[in-house]
Amino acid sequence: MRRGRLVAVLALLAAGALGLLAATQPWASAALVDGRELAVPGQDLAGGLSILSLAIVALALVLPISSLAWRFALGVLAVLLGALTAVHALASRAGIPAAVEAVVADATGLAGTAQAAEIASLAEGPWPIVGAAAGLAAIAGGLVALVTARRWPERARRAERYERGTGLAWDVMDDGEDPTR
Repeated sequence: MRRGRLVAVLALLAAGALGLLAATQPWASAALVDGRELAVPGQDLAGGLSILSLAIVALALVLPISSLAWRFALGVLAVLLGALTAVHALASRAGIPAAVEAVVADATGLAGTAQAAEIASLAEGPWPIVGAAAGLAAIAGGLVALVTARRWPERARRAERYERGTGLAWDVMDDGEDPTR
C-alpha cells in the first residue's frame, strides 16, 4: 500500500521541518524601557532540537528504500525520536526565564532588581509548542510506518540479484544477465 508509505514519509518530513523551524525562531522576547527588543532563540534553549529534527529527516529519506525488517526498526526509531523531540522542546521551556535574564544582563549590564526595572514587557512565543508538535508528528509517522510496513511494495527484484555472491553488478554480468533490467 503506497498510501501508508507516503503518509509516513510526509509526516516525518513535516516533523523534521517543523522541528528545524521551531529551533531557529525566538522562543521568548523582552522589550526594554529604552525601546530595544531582545530575543532568546530556540537554539539557545533547546540545542538538541535541530539535531533530533535532522535525524528525523534522514530517517524519512531512508525509510522508503528499506527492507521490511528495517522498516520496523526505523518505525520504532521514529517513535523514539519523536518522543525525545517533544519532551526536549517542552522541557526546554523551563529555561526561558533564566535565558531572558542572561540576555537582558548582557544588553544592559544590570542584574537583580535593577534589571527588572529595565524590562518593559516579556513575551513567550509559540515555538516550544511547535517543537513538541513536531515530535508528535514524528510519533504519528513512525506509528503509520509500523502499522503499514507489511503492505509496502517490496524492494526491486533487480536489487536482490546484486545480493548474491559479492553483491556486485559484475557478478550478475559474469552470469550472463543484464543488471539494468
